[in-house]
This record gives sequence, structure tokens and C-alpha cells, in this order.
Amino acid sequence: MLQFFSEDNWAVPSNFPPEIKQLFVDGLFEKAASDYQDFLVQEASKSLANYVNAIGLHVLPLMQSSARLTQITRDRVEDAVADGIVALEIPFAPQLHTRQGLSLNEVMDAVVAGLANAPIAVKLTICVLRHEDEKLARQLADLAIAYKTHVGMFDLAGDEKANPGVLLWWAKEALRVREHGIEPELHLWETDEPTDDDLVRLAEFGIKRLGHGMRGTRQLDRILEVCPSSNCVTGQVKNIAEHPIDNLLKQGMRVTVNTDGTLFTRSDLTNEYLLLNRYFNWGKTEFLAVNETALQHSSFSSSMKSELLAKLRQNY
Repeated sequence: MLQFFSEDNWAVPSNFPPEIKQLFVDGLFEKAASDYQDFLVQEASKSLANYVNAIGLHVLPLMQSSARLTQITRDRVEDAVADGIVALEIPFAPQLHTRQGLSLNEVMDAVVAGLANAPIAVKLTICVLRHEDEKLARQLADLAIAYKTHVGMFDLAGDEKANPGVLLWWAKEALRVREHGIEPELHLWETDEPTDDDLVRLAEFGIKRLGHGMRGTRQLDRILEVCPSSNCVTGQVKNIAEHPIDNLLKQGMRVTVNTDGTLFTRSDLTNEYLLLNRYFNWGKTEFLAVNETALQHSSFSSSMKSELLAKLRQNY
């Protein structure tokens, strides 16, 4: 990120610490990077709103060219491989990368270029945001269909407090996308408890996968993409020891373990596993179970799932 800011003549956010720029200019790259991450983590940890705001101020401005998007996508895959991940789903909102003139198709082309020759299986998840509208949802649905070779899921994300529940204008497009083999999912029950209306609409639209989904006890058989460290950073729980993930698994919920973002959480999947082992004594049985759930309900082809499940079970 600091390298990108330097390439952009230090066109930085108003709250960017000047001492970090000086460290970078002086060639103290590791110190500058570490201090900058400390700053970002501190900012993001103040609230979920601050977390989202930090992305808008410090991350998205650096992701507005085709070359950058290709490089960042390639770097994300390399990081996943280094973390021991054998298959990866990358959620992102293409519309957030059009601020300097890229079209939605140009954004997708750049990201797809970053996936070229990836050593692991990768699928994209296109995210519609809760504060947006039906017109943009329709454009993103068309985009998902056009790039369905690479797109596995069609998501609804964003501020659950301001725009709660299963939004019908998104669901309409999600059902259209499903006709082309792309399943819908949505971020839900990260900040709010499940409601009767949520349950009715989830059943009506046949939505099984939920981003986060960690609040309450009404998840039933839905797939919960739980992000322990992220939930701590954004203040949804006080600490890992108080996170409900262990109770959810013990109650028979279909839990998976995820990082959400790695920058603001200082985490990767290995670290999430270490935390779950330390605080809840999770071992091979639990980790195999959550990985089987993740693969079985992933957006990869049936043959790919079978191959990956066999490899997973063999290594466990």
C-alpha cells in the first residue's frame, strides 16, 4: 500500500500519519509498513463503521487501475497458497473500482487476469452493497452472468443496521443469476439477531450461505461463514474467548472458519485456527468438520469438490 501511495505522489487520506511517509521515504520500509498497519488496525477497531470507512479511505483509492487490480489479485492468491489454502473464494464489489474511469467489464478483466495460472482453484463472489439499488444490482447480476466461468456466488453485503434483512430488490436479481448456475448468499446476522422475516425470506429464496451468521440460535441448516478475528476487531464480540463459534459448532450448526479481511485483523486462516485451538481446544476433528462443510458448500464444480475433499481427508 505504501508503495502504491508513493507511486501516486503521496495523495493520501487526510488522517494519514505523516511520520509513516517519512519512514518510507527514509527507506525504513518494514518499520513504515508495521506502523501503518498498527494505525489501520487501531482505526478499524473503533467500530464497524470505522472498519468500513478505513477501507474507503485507505484501501479503495489504491485499487482503481487495471494494473493494480491484476497485481493485488495475484498477490491475494499467492498469500492464500502460502497460508496452505487449497481453494479460494474471493468476494469483492466491482463497482467500487470504477471511480477513476474503469468500466465494470474492465474491472472484471483485470481481476480475471490476476487469476491466470493460479496454482489453486479460485472463484469470485460479486457483492452488491445494501445501500445500493435495484438498477446497480441488475448491472452486477448481468456482470456475474457474463463472467460466470469465474464467478461462483452473488452476494449482498454492507451495513446491516442501516439496511437490514433480505432486501427484495437484491433477491430478485439473485434469483435471475441462479438460473445461470451462480448461487446467492448474503451477509447477515453479524450485527443483528435473526428475525422471523429473515427466516421467511431466506426460506422463500432458498438461500443457504450466510456471511458471518453468528448471532442468535436460529441458523438451522444454513452455512455460516464465521470470521472470529474480524468480529472482535469490529466490536461484535469482546474477544475470541467470548465468540459464539464454538457453541454454534457444538449445537450442530454448519460452521466454516474465515478471515474476512486480513489487513485490519492481522490474521490469516492459520492464525484463526491457532486461536480456536488455544481458546476452545479445537483439534483435527473440528477442523476437518469445518473444512468439509466449507468445501461441500463452496461454489466449485462437483468434480473439483470431490477431488479437494479426497485430498483434505487424506491429509487429516
